[in-house]
Amino acid sequence: MNKRLLLFVLLAVLLVFSVGGVSAKKQDTSKAMPNLSFPLIMTNVIQLFFQQTWVDADADNVVDASEWVLTLDADGNPIPIAVDEVIAEQYTGTYPGNDGAEYCYYTLDADGNATDINLDGVIDDSDLTCVPMLVWLDSMEPWYPQPLTTTSTDPNDIWNADFVDSANSWQADWVTADALVTIDFIDWGNPLENITPIVGQRFPVEVALYEKLTTTMTAYKMACLEYPGTKVELFGTSADPNPVPGSFTYESYFATVLTTQFTAEVYNPDGTITIIPVSPGIGPSGKMNFASSGGGWIPTMPGWHRIWLHVNDPLITFSGAIVNNDEHYIMSTGSMAQTLNANKLALTGIIGDSTYIDVYVVRPSGNKP
Repeated sequence: MNKRLLLFVLLAVLLVFSVGGVSAKKQDTSKAMPNLSFPLIMTNVIQLFFQQTWVDADADNVVDASEWVLTLDADGNPIPIAVDEVIAEQYTGTYPGNDGAEYCYYTLDADGNATDINLDGVIDDSDLTCVPMLVWLDSMEPWYPQPLTTTSTDPNDIWNADFVDSANSWQADWVTADALVTIDFIDWGNPLENITPIVGQRFPVEVALYEKLTTTMTAYKMACLEYPGTKVELFGTSADPNPVPGSFTYESYFATVLTTQFTAEVYNPDGTITIIPVSPGIGPSGKMNFASSGGGWIPTMPGWHRIWLHVNDPLITFSGAIVNNDEHYIMSTGSMAQTLNANKLALTGIIGDSTYIDVYVVRPSGNKP
């Protein structure tokens, strides 16, 4: 598989513009999408990741989101949006929301595996070394934040550093799969993080598929600078002195896998099935996964629900895959530090090329019926 650099543009609202007589509705700056920071394997074309051309299909001189089509080269292939690395605008904040948080890491042996530092025969969270997050963030300065807003009206420019604020741009490696992709592990995100869904409230559904690589791909070192775990969390990159002094990147033995051939649904306690609108998405840290559109799934009743992701892509197989938390892996060495604990593992499963997780929905009061 050949490596390419690609700018991933996910627009919640397409900015309409005025060029050469095209009329438009004026809008203020729009929220910028984070730069891709973790390697990605895609198995088919996702239009917004490639250069596009506007075609006025209804001849009304107004740019509609559905009127952008792929720009093709002379051989009929879509053209990736190239990204220049521009890491210049430094973070000047005070790391709000990180008070009391910790930065934790495994001690690695000579082979890059996590070390059983308490000598109890099991690698678990007790083998992590933790320091205050504020101390670690200070030690890694300067930080360079993800872009916050964009003024671009062209989906081909939307992450151009000339148009975004903060004016930083970078791009992790990505590849297009030309052979079968075997998933190594599946991370269900929020449900694995002890986040409880509540009746009537939006619950973000996210799931990431990871392939273990034989050849590394370049990733950017990232950390949450502001309000971790909230809707306004802000991530950034820094020039870690290790393993290469002054380098913002590292080589990862894992990549997330993305396809357009999938469906998601919820089996409700009353026997009904709810379809969840899910689409490829990029989180604030710059990692691609499958994410529920429109803010999330809204459960309507308390009780146990089973959330499913069905992948129908002939280039993807779950054979041999497990469910685990991505924090249990050493991405730079390709090793798994620990498995998912038994209680969480019992709530998950993989059947064929489908995976599920069971979640308990509570009433708004937080009480079970």
